[in-house]
Amino acid sequence: MKKVLYTLLLTINIVSVSVAQTPEQNVLKQANDMGQSFLDKDYETFASYTYPKVMQTMGGKSNIIKNLKRSFDGFANEGITFLKMNYSTPSKIVTVEDGSMQCTLIQMIEMKVKGGKLTSQSCLLAISENKGKNWYFLDTSGYNHPTMKTLIPNLSDEIDIPGRIDPIFEPDEKTPDQE
Repeated sequence: MKKVLYTLLLTINIVSVSVAQTPEQNVLKQANDMGQSFLDKDYETFASYTYPKVMQTMGGKSNIIKNLKRSFDGFANEGITFLKMNYSTPSKIVTVEDGSMQCTLIQMIEMKVKGGKLTSQSCLLAISENKGKNWYFLDTSGYNHPTMKTLIPNLSDEIDIPGRIDPIFEPDEKTPDQE
């Protein structure tokens, strides 16, 4: 009986180790979860990925949720529909002096707009304060490294924040009867 129990515990331990995710896997999985919550209009989950200092600056989670709802209503009124969100492979993860981890990844948002499809790209700064288990995300659009450093004082100099990335517009295909 002891041998069976030992074998069972060893097997469970091996399975647990084999499914443990690396920080790189976690950041990408959580970015995708955040993106899906955005598409699903699950404002509560989406807001939970907001970096705490940004959340505080924006008046707390309830205020972020209120602003998200207002923004989505505005998009809907303008005929904008979000189709999908994808994320690039994260950059090298850097561990800074306080033990937090940082990296960047590119977020691609595909949306239906009047006359076609628009793909917007932006750089997200990802930060984990618990060794890569959980990640927060900040959109760096319109901000450079020195500006981001005012918000994140311990932002590593190894983190590259690219400039603005122009969106790509694909016009709707015209059918023969539209010509």
